[in-house]
Amino acid sequence: MSEREVRSASDVDRSQHLAALHSAWVTPLDVVAAVVGEVAKAPVVDFRRIVAGEQNEVYDITLEQGPSLIVRISHDGPEGHDREAWVIGECASRGIRAPRVHALRRVEVGSELRSVMVMEKLPGERLSDIDPDELDVRRVLEEVGAWLKQLHAIPVRGFGCLDGSGVGEFETLDDWLANVATEAHAFEEAGRSVGLEPATIRGWLGEIVDSFRAAPPRVTMSHNDLKAVHVLVHEGRLSGIIDFGVAAAEPAANDFAKWDFREGTRFPAEWIQAGYGDPSLSEPSNDRTYRALWLLDGLWHLRHYHVTDFPPGVEAGRDRLLSGPER
Repeated sequence: MSEREVRSASDVDRSQHLAALHSAWVTPLDVVAAVVGEVAKAPVVDFRRIVAGEQNEVYDITLEQGPSLIVRISHDGPEGHDREAWVIGECASRGIRAPRVHALRRVEVGSELRSVMVMEKLPGERLSDIDPDELDVRRVLEEVGAWLKQLHAIPVRGFGCLDGSGVGEFETLDDWLANVATEAHAFEEAGRSVGLEPATIRGWLGEIVDSFRAAPPRVTMSHNDLKAVHVLVHEGRLSGIIDFGVAAAEPAANDFAKWDFREGTRFPAEWIQAGYGDPSLSEPSNDRTYRALWLLDGLWHLRHYHVTDFPPGVEAGRDRLLSGPER
């Protein structure tokens, strides 16, 4: 079976997983239209449901007058939207390409209070949807690297996922590592479900902790979910990056390691690093940190898809962990 056929089968599995997830998120369209009408001061002509991510109910809104908008609805509290609005505000003040937030509302639907974010729709297609043979992929990835360099310059405090003012949920690296340790059993259970021995998981966790203890990494603003579906390309150039819902204060290598784990077999992380322009990322201590972050992302990947009952995702995570980083 060819790589293209394997990927197609995997894409079908994931599409079914997303469809099942999104089927539980239904906001009446009149509620969505009311929020959009209040913000845009124009009637809604069409709603197009976007079934893509795993955090929000999403609509592409066509207006009678004016540009289209994106509406994202959280059914899991406002924290992710507050975080995203803060990051995007910081990007706007620095000229970093990201969609503007037009409004953030809390809307009561039945007994549930939902967070509704109305955003600018950036031009372009997702990198994941473009035939690589029809694009100068290296140029786009180098532009992603230059963009990432700007993002990493935004000041943050603490460690881990940010709140709505740019402060991480953990005060120190020790607190951050202690949280990782509390997930050890969950990581082992996820690994066991696809044939990984608990000793293997424990070995990876030990390597992660030892790496950070030996050389505490520099912490920066991190997109923390950088992958091809969040990279928009218009007329052959980067038009922006989207989805900052899990932005965090993390080691600088985090975004590269996550990209490598998820996209490295298709889109080399080295090309992003070339655009980033920091040779220190390849120094021995940073290489060790990179591998530790790569392993940690793999463990979170296993855990997430085990908890959300998506075995193909767990299996794909296992296979990627066993293959090792691309660089």
